[in-house]
Amino acid sequence: MNHQKNMIRNLLLVAVLFLFFPIFSEGQINYQHFIVSGQISLSEKNYTQAIRDFNIALEAKPKGFEAYFLRGIAKYNLGDFNGAADDFGKTIDIHPLYTRAYQYRGICLDRLYDYNHALSDFDHALTLDPFDPQVYLARGDTKMHLHDYDDALKDFTQSIQLDPKSGAAYLSRGIAYHMLKNDSLAMKDINESIHYDYFNVDAWVKRGMIHVEMDSLQTAIKDYDKAATIKPDYPFIYFQRALAYLKLKDTTQTIRDYKKVVSLDSTNALTFYNLALLESMRNNYWAALKYYAKVISINPKNVYAYYNRGVVEQKLNEPWRAAMDYSKALDIFPDFAGAYINRSYARMQYGDTLGSNQDRDKAMAIISKVNNTSKSPRELFRKYGDSTYFNKIIEFEADFLSGEMRKGRVQFTNININPMPNFYAVYSLPLPDSIYDKRRESIFYDKKISLFNASNKIGAKLFFTFRNLPFSPRFARKIMDEDKSQLLMENDSLDAYLISGIINGMLRNYHSALTAYTSCLKLDPTNVFALLNRGASRFDLEESIYAERLFNSSITISRGGFQANKKMGDIPPPVHEKSLADYNRLIQLDPKMPFAYYNRGNLYLQQKKFKEAIDDYSKAIELEPKMGAAYYNRGLILLYMKENNKACEDLSKAGELGINDAYNVIKRYCSKQ
Repeated sequence: MNHQKNMIRNLLLVAVLFLFFPIFSEGQINYQHFIVSGQISLSEKNYTQAIRDFNIALEAKPKGFEAYFLRGIAKYNLGDFNGAADDFGKTIDIHPLYTRAYQYRGICLDRLYDYNHALSDFDHALTLDPFDPQVYLARGDTKMHLHDYDDALKDFTQSIQLDPKSGAAYLSRGIAYHMLKNDSLAMKDINESIHYDYFNVDAWVKRGMIHVEMDSLQTAIKDYDKAATIKPDYPFIYFQRALAYLKLKDTTQTIRDYKKVVSLDSTNALTFYNLALLESMRNNYWAALKYYAKVISINPKNVYAYYNRGVVEQKLNEPWRAAMDYSKALDIFPDFAGAYINRSYARMQYGDTLGSNQDRDKAMAIISKVNNTSKSPRELFRKYGDSTYFNKIIEFEADFLSGEMRKGRVQFTNININPMPNFYAVYSLPLPDSIYDKRRESIFYDKKISLFNASNKIGAKLFFTFRNLPFSPRFARKIMDEDKSQLLMENDSLDAYLISGIINGMLRNYHSALTAYTSCLKLDPTNVFALLNRGASRFDLEESIYAERLFNSSITISRGGFQANKKMGDIPPPVHEKSLADYNRLIQLDPKMPFAYYNRGNLYLQQKKFKEAIDDYSKAIELEPKMGAAYYNRGLILLYMKENNKACEDLSKAGELGINDAYNVIKRYCSKQ
């Protein structure tokens, strides 16, 4: 329930802001500084920065239960419930009598569907503090999820007795009454909730939803209107108001509100699906096709989007396209009788009589298997092939939290889920400290690079990273020319080639970089920086060329305009033999360099050699436990292999180590919706 999620999130923040300021000793100045800095980031909802601060605090004081607890708060707000539960568990290990840690771990376990262990944590919290209204409220929420409405009612009542002005408790109890079919008491409690917490948008929305169920549609719309004035960027309001307008048969207002939803939440496939249905019903078929395409781009496994799009395409006299969509629906759901029936009609339209008859026979076999009926085949065909069977506006299955795009909420940004790129040895250009501070988690050193930094003749500083630095190309070239000239004057061609290769690589002048690295390696075949960067540069160059060839081959220009080239799949992907040879040589020379294993893992990932990639990422993590990029990429492979539990553990660790993109993936695949 969204109102409960928001209430819990707010409680977490309020509890944290004033909790720990007085507890530090004079000997913990560094620890205290980062705890306070993290609390400020929490109050500003900049959760990723808060995690960075608490990580530093834990480096200063590994047994600091406050840092674990507060980091758990930040992870919770980023949707990383596994990671948050783990941090609350570490808090409990250090401080077994800390009530809030049990309460918040219980909340996380509830979000992870682990209701029994959640109840156990709430019970333990109440043995430590039997007069805490928030624990009763949280335990009641979990009982609601178990459909134990009577017991939930008792917990909410106890919470209200301990805190008679708790708007959240009245709201939860009102919902419990509603689930028990006692709407008069439900309305009374929700009214009390609004009285004590006038700006709680969820109370207004829930009251509107109950009014809709009672067919008091205009009253419901007034509640939604009020909610929208309080929180105009909350898409769930407009989605619910659209349903009220739909019941009033006001299609124009319904579509307006659905469009408002997707303007706030561009990944809400459910709303796009509903828009497609409405436009199809209004015979606006091209608009319907656009919305179905959007649904499929967000959720390629949505069988009904393919099916209904096929229906629209048949209405537009595009039977070949319709048949393709029915085929895609059947790939997802092979026993979909309706798709066989409609594909049979589509194939008949474009003259594929054999295929049409085969589809008809297949449909009849499926229908006969599931129906013991005397109805005629024609009647059954009409029933199973009727697209209106699926034309139902869906009401309660969307994830509306993804519309709340706020500072620090990186898991709600619309990013592509791609692996982290290769590591390079890069030149530390003179940039503001704030830039390097933001990339702190992605900057690494080892003994060899530290030795180079201490001993090279021009004072150049290198580090390993997979992040790009924001620098002026003209400025970088100036530094390269100056350093190269000075090194050549010092008769140091080896470092001159290395610096030239590194800066050309940072400028993505791959050909120049590769030439420089090769010259460097002729002088010193054991130069690990040149080997690493040459392998990575060649890999990235070959991938760029491949992507360009695919693009150029996918579209050709003729006198008739643009045409798709159907042979683009014939272009083989690069095999990266030379990059692999560089990485293998590097690992032979320095078997403890984690960046070589990581880059080789990326190469294997690109070749879909998932076992080898996982092995290399695991070795990289063993050698450098703070390499968040390796956890992230390994997590993506595990997701692909349907190992979601292990994947989500890796993604949580990646987020903790500064890979903010991990929270976007966690939100989609690891969090309870």
